Amino acid sequence: VAIVFEAMLIFDLSPPATHVVGIRCKCPSFSKIQRSNFTDFQVTEVWVGCDRVELTLTRIKLDNSTETLCINPKRKLGLQILSCWERINKDKSRKMECLNKQRRLEDRASED
Repeated sequence: VAIVFEAMLIFDLSPPATHVVGIRCKCPSFSKIQRSNFTDFQVTEVWVGCDRVELTLTRIKLDNSTETLCINPKRKLGLQILSCWERINKDKSRKMECLNKQRRLEDRASED
């Protein structure tokens, strides 16, 4: 038995690990985002329990309650926010710059 185990280690004959993508990710799915009053966002980097970057936005609903939405970091809005997040060197005190820039871009697009 010891020889078999040693051979498995030497030749990496271990059975393939079953890897479930994103088993502990906060965002099992993404929301379709429409124009909204976003108040905050959170970027969760890749970690042991989740193999993807996750982006959550907090917005104020019409009844003044808040709602947290998961958005796709590979879509336009996600890419813009992540790009800004990298540009401000992940400084949490400057997060509003990314949201304010997003609002300006939306306003400019609606004027056209």
